[in-house]
Parts: sequence; structure tokens; C-alpha cells
Amino acid sequence: MQFSHIPAEHGQWIATACASADPTTVVAQVPVGYERYVRILHPALDEDDQLVSWGTAAKSRNHIITGADLFETVAGLDAQGNPVAEDAWVDTDLPLDQLPEPAWKSLINTLTAGDNAEQKYVAGLWAGYAFIEGGDRIQIDLEPDATLSDEENQAAYQAALALAQQPAFGPEVLQAPALELGGGYRNYHLFEVDKEFLEEPLWARTAEGEQTQRPALAFASDHRWMLSTEPYDDCTILAGPATLIDAVLANTDLETIGVGEFTRIGHSNEAE
Repeated sequence: MQFSHIPAEHGQWIATACASADPTTVVAQVPVGYERYVRILHPALDEDDQLVSWGTAAKSRNHIITGADLFETVAGLDAQGNPVAEDAWVDTDLPLDQLPEPAWKSLINTLTAGDNAEQKYVAGLWAGYAFIEGGDRIQIDLEPDATLSDEENQAAYQAALALAQQPAFGPEVLQAPALELGGGYRNYHLFEVDKEFLEEPLWARTAEGEQTQRPALAFASDHRWMLSTEPYDDCTILAGPATLIDAVLANTDLETIGVGEFTRIGHSNEAE
């Protein structure tokens, strides 16, 4: 498993291509010009933490999912997950903001099938995660030890807090400019990775455990395909050659729907 930090310039082609796009369209996230585009829909969780597909919610309301739909539209909810329709789907929360690990691994297996062992990829880690820089954004709870004095408990707490607040990366990452894709929060640290890391990312081991967030963006080193998951989005958008997108659409581990370059996600009442 290999990953190494690389300069943001390796992703500048994305920023350049997307800069003038309508911000509501697919190509505001993934550059224009690919043969095909697809949304990979993130499942929701029910009260038993079981994954629930968009299709399940849609079927309950006789709703036909379109490429522009948000989950709220499918389920009859508002943006906060509150019902706004009499037949609203209320058996889950809103969808996960990233693909579950098994679905992610299956997707990467499809994307990298046939690649040679030396093939490299670029993975973008969203810069907003607190563990990256550490510091005061990270706070902890530590139960006092009844066998210790107040002063000893306070010292133990401060030692544990200092450990938890250590940054996950060194100055080569923290002091390097991130890739800026606009909006004030679309900032990413880029890493060159191999297939093994892309399948099962492990960014760091911290006091809070292993940091295994799925990349917010990723692409083949030759730009043959690219995917993007904006922070808090309900889907991952993928672009690539037609044969590759067909393979993703045929992957039964994923819930997918084809979209066009100019599909306006969240505007399902408009023609695509």
C-alpha cells in the first residue's frame, strides 16, 4: 500500500475545466468532455443501521428516480430530512455522505480492472477533516479515575488531549497549498496512490483510531476517469469512457443512474 503527497498542481486541470461551469450541473464537479457520466447513489441507514437503497424509498411512493433527483425528492422530505409529503419515506435518515466501504471497494475494483500493477492514481482528501491539522477542533471525553486525585486526573486528561490534538500529517502536507475548487470549502490534499490504497484508504492512525475516509475525488493518472464526492453529498459522480461507465452501471453492488454533462442535480423538474 503506497501513498505520497503531491502538489495541488496535479489537480489544476479539474479546477480549470470546471471554473466556468454552471455550479448546479454535473460538470461543475467533474470536467466536461468525457464520453459518459453516472451518479452512484449513497444508501441511507434505517433505525437498525441497515443500508436502504433509494429504490426502496422510491418504490414505497411510486416515484421514478431521475438523474437530477436528490434523495429528499425521492423520499418526499425537506433538506433536513423532515417529511413534506403525506406519503413521505420516514424509515431512514438522509443518505450517507460517502459510499460504504464494501461498495467503494467494489467500485474501485471495477474502475481498475485490467490496469497493470504499476498503475498510479490520484486521491484527494477533503481538507476539512479535523484530524488532518489536529488542534482545538478536536476535543475528548475522559472519565475520571476514582483512584486518582483531581490533580492527577487533570494531568491525565491534558496528556490524552495533547495526544488527540496532534496533527496527522507533517509540514509537507499542512504547509502546502491545497487544491481549491471553489465554494469556500472544496479544498483537497492530493496524494499519489496505488490500487491497494485506493481500494482501502488508510490516511492515518490517530488517537481516535484509523482514518479511513473515502477520497473526495480520485482519478487515474492519465485522467481516463475521474470521480467526485462533494462534502455532504448524497452521491458520487463518475465520468469516463463508455465501456467503463457501462461496467459500473452493471455492478450489482452499486445503485447507479446515468446522467448527462449538463444534468442539474436538485432540479428534477427540468429536462436534462
